[in-house]
Amino acid sequence: MKVDFHVHTDFSIDGLIKVGELARKSKELGVIPVISDHNTLEGVKEFRKTGAPFIPGEEIRTESGDLTGIFLSEKIEKKLSFPETVDKIKEQGGLAYLPHMYDMSRHGCGDEFAGLVDIIEVFNARCLNSKLNERALETAEKLGKPGAAGSDSHFLLEFGKTYTELPEFDIENPKELMKALGRKRIIGKKIPFYLRGPPYIVMHFRKIKKKLMGKDIK
Repeated sequence: MKVDFHVHTDFSIDGLIKVGELARKSKELGVIPVISDHNTLEGVKEFRKTGAPFIPGEEIRTESGDLTGIFLSEKIEKKLSFPETVDKIKEQGGLAYLPHMYDMSRHGCGDEFAGLVDIIEVFNARCLNSKLNERALETAEKLGKPGAAGSDSHFLLEFGKTYTELPEFDIENPKELMKALGRKRIIGKKIPFYLRGPPYIVMHFRKIKKKLMGKDIK
């Protein structure tokens, strides 16, 4: 099985991937996405309607940076402390996944709370500095935490090039996922540098639009 542990849809403030298009491509490529929209589960709700296999998640902004909850059924509010966010993930029977931990330009949390998480992202395709992924791998090995790969896709063309290859497991069962990670293989390809900037442009445009409409900004 192929699982991409970090995928955004257009329900993320900086994402441009339509749910239906992602569902079709994931079926074509046989890559199961972990939907990881910023501070929302709306993309999860829409993806469920497609019938394509996926794993529900939310990339949550904590006081210390980003943390992803996997296997969530209810949204977790942003700007809580890192330990409190982990607790809320566990209350739902989910797994705490630490994305781009050393990429401080994208709200990485560093390794202060790495011991609290279940999985560490050891390859993020949007980390243009390879040393950041290497440090994450070293930390995961030091702490005895399983590692995984995420494309951090914001555009459809990014999806399918980075994933974690796993033995067959029940994608609705967190314990089976953790067991499968013991026999993983990382397939990672960094995105071209020119794709790094556009999500920020999209994000700022949408923030301005929401402010003008008087809506809450995610």
